[in-house]
Amino acid sequence: MAIVPMKKVTVAALQSELQDLMSALQQFSGIEVTKLETQAIESLHNLDPSMLKHGYEESLRQIRFCMQHLEPYEAAKGKLQRLKEGRPLLKQSLYYDRCQDKWWIPLYNTIKKWDDEDRKLQSQKVALEAEVSSLQPIKGIEFSGEMLSSFHYTASEFGILHKDHLEVLESFMVQTLPEVYFEKLGVEKEGIIVLFLTHVKDEAALQTFLHTLRYSRVQLEFETAPTQKIVEIREALIQLDQLRGNLTAQIEQHAGALEELRAASDMITSEIKKCDATALLGSTRSVFLLEGWVPEPLFSDFEKIVMDTCGGAAALTSRDPIEQEHVPVLLKNNAFAEAFEPVTAMYSLPSYFETDPTPVYAPFMLVFFGMMLSDLAYGVVMSSLSLWALKALNLDIKQRKFAKLFLWLGLSTAFFGVLYGSYFGDLFSAQITPLWLDPSSNPMSVLYVAIGMGVIHIYVGLGIKAWNLIRSGKILDAVYDAGLWIVTLSGIIMMLLGTETIGKMIAILGAVGLVLTQGRDKKGIVPRLASGLFALYGITGYLGDVLSYSRLLALGLATGLIGSAFNLMVRLIGFGPLTFVFAVLIFLGGHTFNLLINILGAYVHAVRLQYLEFFGKFYTGGGRAFAPFATESKYCQFVK
Repeated sequence: MAIVPMKKVTVAALQSELQDLMSALQQFSGIEVTKLETQAIESLHNLDPSMLKHGYEESLRQIRFCMQHLEPYEAAKGKLQRLKEGRPLLKQSLYYDRCQDKWWIPLYNTIKKWDDEDRKLQSQKVALEAEVSSLQPIKGIEFSGEMLSSFHYTASEFGILHKDHLEVLESFMVQTLPEVYFEKLGVEKEGIIVLFLTHVKDEAALQTFLHTLRYSRVQLEFETAPTQKIVEIREALIQLDQLRGNLTAQIEQHAGALEELRAASDMITSEIKKCDATALLGSTRSVFLLEGWVPEPLFSDFEKIVMDTCGGAAALTSRDPIEQEHVPVLLKNNAFAEAFEPVTAMYSLPSYFETDPTPVYAPFMLVFFGMMLSDLAYGVVMSSLSLWALKALNLDIKQRKFAKLFLWLGLSTAFFGVLYGSYFGDLFSAQITPLWLDPSSNPMSVLYVAIGMGVIHIYVGLGIKAWNLIRSGKILDAVYDAGLWIVTLSGIIMMLLGTETIGKMIAILGAVGLVLTQGRDKKGIVPRLASGLFALYGITGYLGDVLSYSRLLALGLATGLIGSAFNLMVRLIGFGPLTFVFAVLIFLGGHTFNLLINILGAYVHAVRLQYLEFFGKFYTGGGRAFAPFATESKYCQFVK
């Protein structure tokens, strides 16, 4: 079983059973609820739980507000530690009752009050810091505006003059206003802080001239000198920081509520999901109608839940999918192929009515990856880390599949490492001979094997294409679109292997068949033949596909040669008293780098061979993943 068979179910029951049934189905997590088209039935309408949902959304906003403010004060845990601990198991009924009481509201009100106060303090701090920044150009001035305005017959002018206009100002003062007192008090970037004291009768002339220069007047605070003002502001900033620190300490005391807040977040999110699912249902005054998809192996459990919850007062019907429906897809494979399901999902899930390619390509990907990484030590490291992750860490389903995937890939890497005699590159090449061959000294043999694997891979892809067409009742299409390509490619391969006469006959037979059949959907002989000739040109694509499998040799050589290069560096340094540490660092660092970079390369290229060379022959994809109506489990797992 690769794609799990689905049943389209319809349930009709009394309105009084709605909430209990939706709760039971959410806990069951085995049905994808679909929208009921109410137009087809008179007097039927969709349920509208929007008011209830709005209340839950407001509660969730409050909970997340509390979490956002408390999480910075939670005891830090590394990602590895969190994976080890996993999500806590909590009793659903207990937390449901707690959430109905909205226990977090007093905490929310308290944190909200502190947050508002903290925002005010922060605003005050920003304003004071801006004021300090504005006083920086005149921070050395020790007189106030009050002092300058206390004279009866003397006018004052205080500001910043651009340095390029200093000579012009000095010349004017000597020639025109020699009685004006002028003093330079400091330098600020490209400006000069200046003070003028003049008789009131000369004030207008001075200001008129200053307007012609790059001069900015500075208005001093009336009572306090800038130097004193900066000191006062800094003291106020210290007090603000102390107040904010006190608020932080008060908030930190509630960090212990985070676990319950997270559980409440999951619970309320689950209730929102329940509202969303309820909105898909149809309803009359006394009865509701539910439709959805249930995996066939879970149908008997689903039926039991419906009947037990409704006390037998429910009508349940089911049917198989029809081709016009966009049926959700749930994959179910054996323990080996299951590990490769994330690779399929990254490309696209198969449609419900086609073949799941996962169990077919999984052995190929396993072999391809092993040929490209091909080192016993690297394989042992990969498998050991993957096995440890499976045993020691509390992984979710998707993470466990990836761990199993790299466990299998590690085993394949180790296997081909033994075949190629690669143990940390050529570290033990003098002591251990390859079980099969050394790619660096006999690359052509590996290339032939890689090309042969590629041909088989492509043939299997064409075979699946034929099978899909036969399942759809298109037997002739299977012969034309898959069989003739296999015949043509086989003839070309026979020619390359030396059986020229028979191979040529087979290739010509296949090519003629392709020309005559590939344009069969066109009207008229000429368009058909033209389309057939154009399709035959696709033979170059197949040849390119076959040659792309040479990467199995190239990446295998790269892994071994890079590892050997680091080994050579270690041998050149030696293991003397002073060089031992450097040798060890180069060995460990170099091989770690080689392992990581070639795991990435081998994975990407192994996946590429599936996506392009294999899937391109038959795969449609476009499937939609089965999305069961279930409880939220981001932070915890609820149990009955």
